[in-house]
This record gives sequence, structure tokens and C-alpha cells, in this order.
Amino acid sequence: MQEVKGLEISTPQIPFEHERRFVPKLDKLPFDFRDYPMSEIFQGYLEDGVGTRVRCESKKGEGHIFTRTVKTGEGVSRREEENEITSDEFNDIWNRISCTLKKFRYFIPYNGFEVQLNIFSGTLEGYIQIEVEFASGDEALLFQPPAWLGPEVTDDKRHGNYSLAKNGAPK
Repeated sequence: MQEVKGLEISTPQIPFEHERRFVPKLDKLPFDFRDYPMSEIFQGYLEDGVGTRVRCESKKGEGHIFTRTVKTGEGVSRREEENEITSDEFNDIWNRISCTLKKFRYFIPYNGFEVQLNIFSGTLEGYIQIEVEFASGDEALLFQPPAWLGPEVTDDKRHGNYSLAKNGAPK
């Protein structure tokens, strides 16, 4: 909060996402991912110049959550503006998207972090990716990934969801 001439003014925080991405092999994971909570995700992208993504996420027993997100930047820390939208807003945007993907996300706790195991389907069948999200960019950079996470692909644009939806899995 800032104080201006006796008034408190709320300074909005710029929303950032801090994450690292890896490409694991399922047979190297030290756990059975099916033992953890899962959500089904459909997402699509607009060719609108700002990278708008819409997503429908379904968690068992929780119904559907619809969001519109714009991410900018590259690498570990990116600006992320995400807002929940109605199903009607989602459907309106969905009718204008240029590319889509579907994935099943498993939420796995690991050493104080949440590992998100994404198993893709449809045109991306067989592609698997892990995302680990962090509270800060520094925390992300200090993270020592265990070998089972597989090769890191955070800085490889071909492994970003938009590129996967548009171009398919990297060869």
C-alpha cells in the first residue's frame, strides 16, 4: 500500500507465473500418478496478437471452471493475467479459436512444491510434460530438479502449450 496525502492507495501487483517445464518418462516416475487428483483440461488459442487462451477445466466432483488467460514473456517468469469467465463467454471465444489441445493434469505434492503431470491426448497422444510452479523467480531458479523429472524444456518454445496446440509435439 502507498500513502498519498493521508489516503491509502492500493498498488496492484503485476501477476506473474513462475514455472519450469520438464519432459519425463512415465516409467521413471517414483510414484503412480493415478493415485493423485486429476483434472481434464480443454484449451484453445486465439490468433489475436496477444496470445489469448481459453480453458475449460473439469475436476472430479467440482464441475467446470472456465478461464481466459493472457501470458506474455518467455522463460521461467512470465506475466499472466487470468480471469474466470462464464460458460457463455467461453463458448463465444471457443468458436473463434485457431488451435486446441486436451490434457489430463495430475496434482502431485513433492518436497513442498506441486508437480503438475500433464498427459496429452488427441493429436498430442503420447506427449507428457511436467510443470512445477513456484512462488518467485528466485525460488524457481534455486530448485534442484530430481532426475525423474527428465530433460528441462522451459526455454524451448516448441514445448509451450500454444506451440503444442498449433504445431504438435516436437520431434
